[in-house]
Amino acid sequence: MQAAQQELRLVQQNQQVLIQELREGQAMLAQFFRESMDRFDERTRAIERRTEALERRTDEMAREMREMRQEIRDLRRDFLERR
Repeated sequence: MQAAQQELRLVQQNQQVLIQELREGQAMLAQFFRESMDRFDERTRAIERRTEALERRTDEMAREMREMRQEIRDLRRDFLERR
């Protein structure tokens, strides 16, 4: 009887150790997941910033092209009027 009780206590202790290790593993996994998500969010924001900068530059280039086309039209008109 005493041997069975000692065996039961050992099993319960082992169970407690396993439960604690499981909780620690879950905590480590959760921390890893949070850090991964933070890195993902950081990279996503960096990509969004670069994309927005490229969009602004593209818009600026389009505006410059319109201005150049207008200047060319004005030069042609001036040239034709002077002939």
